[in-house]
Amino acid sequence: MVHGMCAMCAACALCLSVPGLARADIAVIVHRENSVHTLTARQVSDFYLGRARNSESGELLNIYEQPVDSVLREKFFYGLNGMNLKQLNAYWARLRFSGEVLPPVSVPDSQSMLNTVRRDRNALGYVDATTLDSSVRIVLLVKE
Repeated sequence: MVHGMCAMCAACALCLSVPGLARADIAVIVHRENSVHTLTARQVSDFYLGRARNSESGELLNIYEQPVDSVLREKFFYGLNGMNLKQLNAYWARLRFSGEVLPPVSVPDSQSMLNTVRRDRNALGYVDATTLDSSVRIVLLVKE
């Protein structure tokens, strides 16, 4: 119980220490040791739409996303580039059919995303900002 309380306090402290971080924010995150320190919404959109795979330093990024039908995924893409799930799914259906690009790897939830990003130095993911801890680095905040 104490460990859980400490983790909750740390997450609250992190949220309070980042200016403008609100409950509805979605944090785009990388591993703490990744060379990427900040990304624009356009860059993140390009990664998540299969238009880019390498960071500006040339590092190949492993792109992870929330489940296909998750509310967080819908909020993320709508906040990022105005796409709803219907548009996004149609976009990926066309790309899959062409065989050009594979979509990001889906993980079950934000806790799994955090665990994945902690383990994979080249990971790029997103989580509800309220689930953050100091084990990952925020590279962009997407407002709902």
